[in-house]
Amino acid sequence: MIDSVVRRITWRTSDVARILVLTVVFLFLWKFFWMVYSALFLGLIAVLIAIVLHAPSRFLSRWIPFRIAFVLVVLAFLAALAGLLIRLIPQVVHQMSLLAVQLPAALGDATAWVRQHTGVAASGQLLANVNRQVGEFVGRFVPLAFNIITVVVGAFAIITLAVFLAAQPDLYRNLFFRLIPPPGRERARRIYDEAGHSLRNWVLGKLLTMALTGTFIYLGLSLFEVPGALALASFSAVMEFIPNFGPTIAAVPAIVSAFLISPSTALYVTIYYVVFQQVQAAVTVPLVERRAVDIPPAALLLWQLMLAVGFGILGLFVATPLLAVIVVVVRILYVEPTEERYDWDRREAMTPPVEGG
Repeated sequence: MIDSVVRRITWRTSDVARILVLTVVFLFLWKFFWMVYSALFLGLIAVLIAIVLHAPSRFLSRWIPFRIAFVLVVLAFLAALAGLLIRLIPQVVHQMSLLAVQLPAALGDATAWVRQHTGVAASGQLLANVNRQVGEFVGRFVPLAFNIITVVVGAFAIITLAVFLAAQPDLYRNLFFRLIPPPGRERARRIYDEAGHSLRNWVLGKLLTMALTGTFIYLGLSLFEVPGALALASFSAVMEFIPNFGPTIAAVPAIVSAFLISPSTALYVTIYYVVFQQVQAAVTVPLVERRAVDIPPAALLLWQLMLAVGFGILGLFVATPLLAVIVVVVRILYVEPTEERYDWDRREAMTPPVEGG
């Protein structure tokens, strides 16, 4: 009878020390991430802006030197941004003043309109609560919206970083590869190139949809004579950067502004936004965006909810490009090696053993 052999697992002091060190390092990195995640997300936004600057510069470099083309593109970008801000800031200030002064009266008119068309009278307590909430919102939003120093410094840092990245992308690409050990550089090149290709196609497609959204929203709001049409259209174009949630968020201030005119105008603006979003979801998004980044809508929605709960509005802005990069990384580092090992094991199992002589 053969005695069974029992293997005793022993822990050496070096093993315990190694686990403790790894645990401490993990906790430190986790804590550090929660301290700097805003900077990391803003860095990703800078990468996307760098793509916007680099793509037309590379296109113009077919006829003129790249440095000259890049300077021209950056100057045009800054001039367009400055011109838009010069036109937007007075409209935003005017809209906030109208919201604080006219909204209580507009709520009273809306109550009369609802009572006239439905016969249902609104509660006076409800109107008082709404007015109080609006007042608190305006009181909190105005200081935040006009914290010019913080906004300007943050925007300047992002644009400066984007200019540096777009001016010499190969420099940072080579720096990234030098940080990777030689055996893993080929796979790192694949990740870098494919992730960059996905981000470039997505951000250029998104730029086109943002331009279309801003144009059509401006035309529609101008048709309904909504005040601040340019500011509201610009906000809609920016919110278009956020799939699923962005268009809904953008519709709220436009409907409120239309509500200051009349409840019927607010209803027409709501219908216009809904119809435009449906047309865009059926035509523009499949043709422009999903060809660039093929992510199932349910997976993207769940990912957006996770980042919104964990990181707020900034997480929503970077959700789609971040998921596009993660999909590429997981496919190259995990899915493809797993499939290769599975195919190899299956071929080994199907190969008949060689008979001995």
